[in-house]
Amino acid sequence: MSLGCKLNQAEGDAMRHRCAEAGYALVPFEAEAEVYVVNTRTVTAQADREGRRLARSARRRAPRGGRVVLAGCSVQAGRERMRIPEADLLLGNGEKMRLPGHLSMPPVREGRLPEVRAEALAEASLLDAALVPAFAGRTRGFLKVQDGRDFARTFRATTLARGRSRSLGVEARAEQALRLTEAGHREIVLTGVHLGAYGRDLSPPATLSRLAGRLLRVEGLGRLRISSVEPGELTRELPRAAARGAPGAREGAHLRRHFHVPVQSGDDGVLAAMGRNYRAAPCARRFGRLVEDIPGVCLGADFIVGFPGEGEAAFGRTLEWVREAPLAYLHVFPYSPREGTPAASREGRPPAAGLRRRARALQELGRRKWAAFAAAQIGSRAEVLIERGRTREGLLTGLTDNYLRVALEGPEGWRGRLVPVRLEPLPRGWEARGRAARAECLWGIPL
Repeated sequence: MSLGCKLNQAEGDAMRHRCAEAGYALVPFEAEAEVYVVNTRTVTAQADREGRRLARSARRRAPRGGRVVLAGCSVQAGRERMRIPEADLLLGNGEKMRLPGHLSMPPVREGRLPEVRAEALAEASLLDAALVPAFAGRTRGFLKVQDGRDFARTFRATTLARGRSRSLGVEARAEQALRLTEAGHREIVLTGVHLGAYGRDLSPPATLSRLAGRLLRVEGLGRLRISSVEPGELTRELPRAAARGAPGAREGAHLRRHFHVPVQSGDDGVLAAMGRNYRAAPCARRFGRLVEDIPGVCLGADFIVGFPGEGEAAFGRTLEWVREAPLAYLHVFPYSPREGTPAASREGRPPAAGLRRRARALQELGRRKWAAFAAAQIGSRAEVLIERGRTREGLLTGLTDNYLRVALEGPEGWRGRLVPVRLEPLPRGWEARGRAARAECLWGIPL
């Protein structure tokens, strides 16, 4: 079970691949098994609690002699918090990529706290451990290109969990991308902790834009996606690559018209307290230029509410900023203090009821934003990457390059392919039917 970001999901797939190669049979996390593995995240204290809860749940299902392993960021950043009696073994971010070797060792004696194996992260070679030749059952392939962060936010423990920024070379990533396309992945998702820092540690230095440009020349690739990028790192080259996916643009591989940005707040005082290196107004102007330059671009953003010192006036400025900004959707996170970070000792946190109220207000604004974005795309043309499964009604579904979910009727041979469609509202009568009825879903008329 992998929690959290695209990077963690990609590493979880790599762990499963290595276990399968070692002869282990893979079963769903909810089934009875000999070994349960929770690949944790550690952005907030709530994330640590989620990892511990899953470990305890696995222990209740595990047969006598079964083993429970906690691995990843929560272990790397705070091993003592994760050292619970329900777990048998704790593995850090480096050790988790060698999971089969750890499983072959004798288990810790029953009744004792788990053994911890979490060495310091300094080896760039650990990046290679997350590479796999294909992602079984997935239409998209994940390509890890960077790990770690050279500076810390006041509310995160990412540097402790991932170490300093490390990158792998452009040509090495291009070779891996080619293997993924040969395995049938028409879309590749670039993952990393701080993708905007890609290449700064290489000699000679490289950039994320240069990497994207090289990958877009890989034979067989349909489109490329960047999982997340900081506001100040949306360089001009990245939007140019994405503009090639706009309606009417020339055919060929392109960067998806979808950027997810961790904005976190629309108030300059809160941004400064968080340690962010940008301010609200320039960020809004940058987003405005993106919308002008790339027709149909989808901009999504993370926001934290209730950060220590965020008063009602500051939250009001965030609401106003979001109303005016050309955002398509929001991910909203109530602030949760993270032990060991500067923000944890700051005063000025709102009461729990106020925190929930702020989160609900921003989430509702985000829902209205998304409904407006989806409605604006009706009548346009798009390519849909068809996913492997069907809905219970027998429909195919997939995502456009600007992040819209589309349902359509079509043959089995379309699975895993890019299919051109015209976007329309869901037909009458589908409003209450399963996955295809989600508010953000549109109907695709094949062209």
